[in-house]
Amino acid sequence: MAEQNSPEVSVCICTYKRPALLLLLLESLAKQTYPLTRFEVIVVDNDQSATARQVIMQAAQRFPALSVRYEIEPSQGISYARNKSVALATGELLAFIDDDEWAVSHWLSDLVAGIKNQEVVAVLGPVIPQYPEGSRAWVIKSRFFERPRFPTGTLIGSKGCRTSNVLVKAYRVKSRQPVPFDERLAQSGGEDYDFFKWLEAQGGKFIWCNTAEVNEEVPIRRQTLSYMLERGLRVSTTYWQNMNRSRSKPRAIAEAIFGIGIGIGFAIFGFCLLPVGLHRTARSWVISAKGFGRVIALADTKLVGYR
Repeated sequence: MAEQNSPEVSVCICTYKRPALLLLLLESLAKQTYPLTRFEVIVVDNDQSATARQVIMQAAQRFPALSVRYEIEPSQGISYARNKSVALATGELLAFIDDDEWAVSHWLSDLVAGIKNQEVVAVLGPVIPQYPEGSRAWVIKSRFFERPRFPTGTLIGSKGCRTSNVLVKAYRVKSRQPVPFDERLAQSGGEDYDFFKWLEAQGGKFIWCNTAEVNEEVPIRRQTLSYMLERGLRVSTTYWQNMNRSRSKPRAIAEAIFGIGIGIGFAIFGFCLLPVGLHRTARSWVISAKGFGRVIALADTKLVGYR
């Protein structure tokens, strides 16, 4: 039980040099239908130069009813920032949302209703890509930045979990020791999947809430084939490194060999698709990159994440 006068929900935000988007996120939190007195906002700045401080001061003036706590995490890497946000949080429930996202007004209300009405430890919602003016048509058609959606109440496995739009029971998060998010993954990413895989192994169940939407900007600088391939490779590498921890060496080698086949096959297929559209080629080459990620995972090479 939470202490009297403590918030029911702590909204945890990790930020790094995105002041304009962070202000948009805070504005969306100030407009929540969920009572502002029942949640707090924890902002952990992973930039030692405190680029978010001015935004926090501006938000305090514009949204005085919004309870915001701001701290700097000097150790570079998302795991360090996320762990600090959890340590600072005092709510019974922890909501995670990224600093380049903004929530619909009923976001928190819908997540809280979902976790209270189900025997689950976490509720996840959709992240909807928003493309600025000047976005590339082939990128939108590729649907690379779109994520799966499910009917409300659908059980979700750990593979489909992430910290960009989720509400989790705090005691389950803090029960993982020494820290909830593996700091070995601070630079590569994948710390959220690693956490939910652990939580699932402890018997945790997760459901979907399709109305708890958040929007995510897709910046022009990410709308490139090189970014899509790098992200596909990195995500796959991190995923298979995690999987290989609990697998025998022969099984890991077999997966890597299979990955080579996927990588070569879809690379060739992608070239064949060029006459019918770059968006189709991009989808094929991303699958190819994910195949080669199995090979890199076998070598246990660390790939640095993209900011």
